[in-house]
Amino acid sequence: MMKKYIEVEAARELILSDSNSVLPPEKIDLLASLGRVLCQDIVADRDLPPADNSAMDGYGLRAADSAAAETAPLKLAVVADIPAGKPWPGRIGAGEAVRIMTGAPIPDGVDAVIRRELVEELDDAIILKKKVSVGNDIRSAGEDIKAGETVLTCGTLITPAVIGMLAAVGVPYVSVVRKPRVAVLATGDEIVDFSQVPGPGKIRNSNSFSLAAQVLQAGGLPQVFPITIDEPAAIRRALQNAVSGNDLVLTSGGVSMGDYDFIQDVIRDLPAAEIRFWQVKMKPGKPLLYSRVAAKPVIGLPGNPVSTMVSFEQFVRPLMKKMAGFPDSELLPPRETAVVLEDLPAPGDRRHYARAIAQRDENGQLTVKSTGLQGSGMLNSMVRGNCLIIQPPAKAGAKSGERVEIEWLGY
Repeated sequence: MMKKYIEVEAARELILSDSNSVLPPEKIDLLASLGRVLCQDIVADRDLPPADNSAMDGYGLRAADSAAAETAPLKLAVVADIPAGKPWPGRIGAGEAVRIMTGAPIPDGVDAVIRRELVEELDDAIILKKKVSVGNDIRSAGEDIKAGETVLTCGTLITPAVIGMLAAVGVPYVSVVRKPRVAVLATGDEIVDFSQVPGPGKIRNSNSFSLAAQVLQAGGLPQVFPITIDEPAAIRRALQNAVSGNDLVLTSGGVSMGDYDFIQDVIRDLPAAEIRFWQVKMKPGKPLLYSRVAAKPVIGLPGNPVSTMVSFEQFVRPLMKKMAGFPDSELLPPRETAVVLEDLPAPGDRRHYARAIAQRDENGQLTVKSTGLQGSGMLNSMVRGNCLIIQPPAKAGAKSGERVEIEWLGY
């Protein structure tokens, strides 16, 4: 059953609740997995570090010998140099030490390391002037990871540190959630390709490219379709093609109440299609249409450039993240409060997402001001902004100096 003119949260919840499963896994190269979600548990094949090793450039010795340095300087003979990666087969005895580099394996007999800057270095000996405790500056085998330990679990977001861990346990290829494939379909007799010089009454197609860029930045794979004219049969063909090869379809334009807005009628007549809601209590972005076609989400975004982009941030980016396996806590953009530096007009009876610029002042306080004129066709307001001021429905606007809620733009 279609719902009409619903709140932003209700619209978002309906879109997200319809997406109950993440996309299937794929195995990819380790570095290519950055920013993706892990689809497997990772078990360590060995201890890390694999053996006791020195945490510093210094000298390995017997801690018991160093006790004598408490009363008088102690001379220890240096019997070997041990670089990283080259185990020394010997064993130190009483009154002996080894020169050892960071990461070098600890030889038999050594139970402490002292940094070289803390001793007096001679040609073949050192002078020790302080006691050293057992285990000092020694990294124990397995202190980071034990062999057989599950070091990463399915559902982990892959960060640079996770990449390093995967390399450390010898995983060159990793199973991750596949990227969402997203069709981007602009409709309208008034739009022409961006490479053309628009004739009378025509404008260049910017929506397809801003949307495709948002899809890319959100971790998806966009497929930009040719401009579709305002003709039901053409829209039907384009939608069916878009649905058949993608996980999500985004249209722009054709969802309002004009005589040539055919998206809703076309979807209603498609087999295995259901319109879930139309119109959201927000501006810009009121005439948003959400439907399911062949069990796939089809979101009809408004035609105005700002409406299209703001609607993407509120509904499409969270959906794409859920499809890609992100946890619920990671779906929505971060929000903060900031001091507004100007009077803001009353938003009316719909929530207003005002494009704005937020920054820290010299005292570290977060301040914000609008980008200026807020028309839904003014793409430059998105170019200049780094956040959205969220104004709840009200008869009065915000006054300069008041605190307002902002939402950082996802890109």
